[in-house]
Amino acid sequence: MNSLNKFWLIKSKILKWYNYPTTGFKKKSKHEWYENGKLNIYQNCITENLKYKSKIALVTIDHKKQLEKYTYYDLDRKVNLFISYLKKNYSLKKNKEIRIMIHASATIESAISMLACAKLGMHFSVIFEELEEAAIIKRIELFKPDIIFTRQTQVQFKLKYKNIFKTHKKKLFFNEKFIGDEQDLSSVSLKNKSFKSMRDFFTLFTSGSTGIPKGVTHSMGGYLVYAKFTCQKQFGMNNKSIVLTASDAGWINGHTYALFGPLSCGATTILLQSPMLLLDKDILKKVLLLKTTILYLPVTIIRLMKTLYNREKFLKHSIKTFGSMGEPLAPTVGSWFVNFFGKKNNAIVNTFFQTETGGIICSPRFSSTKQKNPHGSVGAPSTRFLKINKLNKIEKKEFEIINSWPGCMKSVLNGEKEWKKYWNKEGNFRLFDLATKIKDNIYIHGRVDDVINIRGHRIGSEEIESVILGLKEISECCAVAVDDQIEGNKICLFIVSKKNIDNKIESKINENFGNFAMPKKIYYISELPKTRSGKILRRLVRSILIDPRKKKIGDVTTMLNKKVINDLRLNILKNE
Repeated sequence: MNSLNKFWLIKSKILKWYNYPTTGFKKKSKHEWYENGKLNIYQNCITENLKYKSKIALVTIDHKKQLEKYTYYDLDRKVNLFISYLKKNYSLKKNKEIRIMIHASATIESAISMLACAKLGMHFSVIFEELEEAAIIKRIELFKPDIIFTRQTQVQFKLKYKNIFKTHKKKLFFNEKFIGDEQDLSSVSLKNKSFKSMRDFFTLFTSGSTGIPKGVTHSMGGYLVYAKFTCQKQFGMNNKSIVLTASDAGWINGHTYALFGPLSCGATTILLQSPMLLLDKDILKKVLLLKTTILYLPVTIIRLMKTLYNREKFLKHSIKTFGSMGEPLAPTVGSWFVNFFGKKNNAIVNTFFQTETGGIICSPRFSSTKQKNPHGSVGAPSTRFLKINKLNKIEKKEFEIINSWPGCMKSVLNGEKEWKKYWNKEGNFRLFDLATKIKDNIYIHGRVDDVINIRGHRIGSEEIESVILGLKEISECCAVAVDDQIEGNKICLFIVSKKNIDNKIESKINENFGNFAMPKKIYYISELPKTRSGKILRRLVRSILIDPRKKKIGDVTTMLNKKVINDLRLNILKNE
C-alpha cells in the first residue's frame, strides 16, 4: 500500500463507518475513494451528536433579523418529521436513486432538507432562490430531479416560474405544513441505513464566473472525510466551536463549512440567510453575543465592512479563528479584518479551493500567525499528501494538483468532455489559477484568462487590485485588460469610491509596478458585478468593456445584482 492510500485510510477513521474501508484511492474511469466502505452522513452529523443532549446544533438568522436556535435533538426530530411527510406524500421506491432539487437559501428549511437527503441517501442539488426561470430549467434539464423543494408558496412559485409549475408535477412547498405530522413519525425508521462510499451525494452548479455553469457531483465517503479533515486541521473545529460561515446554501462553502463539516465535528453552526446581514451592526453584535469562535466571511463582505466600520473596533468577543473566501484577499484588507477584532497578529484562514475540490486545497492554519502566513497568501496545501506542481517566486504558473484527494469531485453532469478539461496531459488536476510561491507561502494571482500582458510583463489582475485596495478611499476594484496593438494589453480599472482619485491610483501603480502599467482608463462605478459567493465577474466586465452595446454576455444567472450590468454599460458608453 502506498503512502497516499495509507494516510487517507488512517484519516478515514475520523468518521463513523458501518463498513470501514480497506482501500483508499482507485483510478478507474473516474477517481474513486473508499470504494468498499459504507457509511451514513446523517449518522455522522446528527445521530452521533445526540449524546450532547441540549447542545445547540444550528442557529438561523433570517432577513427579518429573527434568530432561532435548534439543538441536535430538535434537528433530528424535524428531519424525521420531514421524512414522514415525504414518505406519506411521495413514492420513495426502495433501491431507486431519488433526485431532489432544493430551491432555498441558508435557512432551517435548506438544512432540514439537505440532512433528510443525507439520511435517506437521496442525491440532491441546492439552487438559489433568486434564480431566473430559464436558469432553473437549464439546471433541471441537467440534474433531472424527481422532486423539487421550494421555500416559496404555491402562488409565489407559480407566478414566478409558470413553465416549471406546469411541467414538473412533483413539488413540495416548505411553508405549507412541510414539517410533517407527529402521528406519522411511526413510519420513519430511526435507524440509519448504510450507503456505499461512492454513492452520489450532491451536485452543485458552479458560479458561472467563467460563463458556463457546470453540474459538479460529489460522492459520500471521500467528501465527508475531506470536509471533516479540513474543518479540524485548517479551522481548528471541534465540538466546542461556534462557527459562522457566511455562505448561501447553494455554494460549496454552504455545504462543507456551514453544514456538513461543522455538524460532523459536533460544533454549533450559524446560518445567515444573506451574508449582507453582517453589514448591519446589530446583526454583527448578535453574532458576537453567540460567542462565535470561527468567523469565515466572503472577502467582498470584509471589504464592505472595512468601508462601513473603518474607525471602529470590536474588542470584546470570543473569536479565535478568522477565515476568508471567494476572492483574493488584499493584505491591507486582511490586516484591517483582524485589527477590527483586536487580533492583529492572527493569520487568516484565507481559503483557496473550488466546487470541484470539495474542500480547502490551500490556506493558512487557524493556529498560525501573520508573520508565518502573511495576509494575502493562501499558505500551503492542507497536507503533504496533497502534492502540487513546482511553483517559484518569479514565474507565475498555473496551479495544478499532482495526485488525487478524497474531496475530489466524482463526475460532471455536463459530460465526459467537460470532465476531461480538468486534467492535463500529465494527469494533473487543473485549478485554472496562476500562482507563485515565496518561502512556504503560495500566492494566487487570478484566473489564467485574467492575466494582463504589457510589453512582455505578465501581471495578474489580483496583483493590481491588491495594490489599489491599499488606498483608503477605495472599497472595491476590478482590473481587466483590453487589447493594444503596440503594448499587447492595456489596463482598465473599475473603481468603487466616493471620490475621483486618479492621481493617487496612478502614483500607487507607478510606485509598485512602473510606468508601463498605467491604466488606459479609470471608471468609477457604484458596484462591481459579483456572483452570490462574492466573486467578481471579470469576464463580464471585460465583455461589456469590449462591446458595451452587445446584448448576449453569457450566463449571469448567479449574479448578485443584475442592475449593475446596465450601470456598467452606461458608464463605459459615456466615457467613449
